[in-house]
Amino acid sequence: MIEEGKISKVSCYPITRLGYPVVPLRLYLSLIFVLPFFTFLAVMAHIRFGWFINHRWLYLLSGIIAGILGGYIEAYLVTERLRKEVEVFAWFLTPATLIFWLLPTAYVYLSFGSGEFLPFATYFLFPSFTAWMVTSGFMFRRFENEEKVRVFTFFFGRYIPYPKYWIETPKTLEIELYGFLEAVAEKDVSLLLYHGKYAEQMKNLVEKFSEKDGDAGKRFSSFKGPVMELLEVITRFNQKRNKIAQIFIGSLLLWIAFMIFVTANSFFDIPRKYWVHIYLIIIVTSFLLIFAYPLLKNKTLNSKYHKAVQEIFSKIDSKTETTIKDFLKLMEALEESRLIS
Repeated sequence: MIEEGKISKVSCYPITRLGYPVVPLRLYLSLIFVLPFFTFLAVMAHIRFGWFINHRWLYLLSGIIAGILGGYIEAYLVTERLRKEVEVFAWFLTPATLIFWLLPTAYVYLSFGSGEFLPFATYFLFPSFTAWMVTSGFMFRRFENEEKVRVFTFFFGRYIPYPKYWIETPKTLEIELYGFLEAVAEKDVSLLLYHGKYAEQMKNLVEKFSEKDGDAGKRFSSFKGPVMELLEVITRFNQKRNKIAQIFIGSLLLWIAFMIFVTANSFFDIPRKYWVHIYLIIIVTSFLLIFAYPLLKNKTLNSKYHKAVQEIFSKIDSKTETTIKDFLKLMEALEESRLIS
């Protein structure tokens, strides 16, 4: 388990880091998009060209095994390091990539020529890539659930050309609320939105804190009003932003389906009956829904959000800011005494 003393370090990790969450873009993306697409490609390649014959079933088997081993090794080594450190530069992925993917590809190409490369890619590289995503995504998901953190990654570090992994804010409402209150005290709009991703759930926690006995409950009750107002604003903002995201994802799915059809149509000679006349409509509609709509809608939504938040911030005086900071210091002291005991 990650040491409890790391919580503050993790929760304060820079939120402006460029990267992507590992689990959604590996486990979920691979199961929803990558696996169906590569399966479709492999089946159509056999139907059209008869590729899946003789020794090529070994490509598929060895590709799946290589992907599982590669994903397991990567996730195991990274998560073991992340249990001790907040950030990891995964230099060891370079030799692993060489062993599992580059060497077999080079061997097939040099031994059998370019004519065997496409079948090898279809039945070895693509399945191994999918198996790697599923395996590593599953293991990172298990690690996140065990440690109550989220794992992020990016391809290159600032100074070192290796993938880097790091963990961010623990998934506990108390820590999210403390970060939210700190953003309120500092009147930081961006940080407020970052910690407000669980705004709906935090409302019950606010009520719980305001009902506490003693000094902590009294201090919290004094600034409960503006905090609840901000949570309401962010809850509405999150709901509207989720609708925009749903439209974007639906449009992206439509576009992916369209591209699969176009690829199959041109590469595998599938009849285009009833589809030719709606190509242009699909392209234009997808482009508008994927790019234009989210961009314009998000711009309007962000403008309204900032205006509503600034109106509430204007009601928070310096005395309230000090009270919030004192409350956070009090809770930090109570947490430290609990850890010592």
